[in-house]
Amino acid sequence: MTTEFDLSVLKALANHDDAKLRKYSQLFIASLEDVLAQVDDGIDRADIALLGAMGHRAKSTALNIGAADFGRQCLLLEQAATAHEVSAAIALAQSLRPMFSPIRTALQQL
Repeated sequence: MTTEFDLSVLKALANHDDAKLRKYSQLFIASLEDVLAQVDDGIDRADIALLGAMGHRAKSTALNIGAADFGRQCLLLEQAATAHEVSAAIALAQSLRPMFSPIRTALQQL
């Protein structure tokens, strides 16, 4: 799966200010690392409520910084959890960390 990440969205959010861009990047990375740690826990425990909550938490932030594919995957996770589709939610949750890796790399290079 490819991961669409449009850095111009984050640059516009930061008003093309390099200091703000770095700050927002660091905040996003820290937030998503926390989400992914909780997703890992949710997978281990098959905790559908936690997985849905983490999908919801990450969705808007991802979309707002230009990580559209990641945000859509979070939406699908949230929807699968809401529908109590445990196996689908777990499969979607397992896909998040590999999708985040290239985004994190791009952000760390700023």
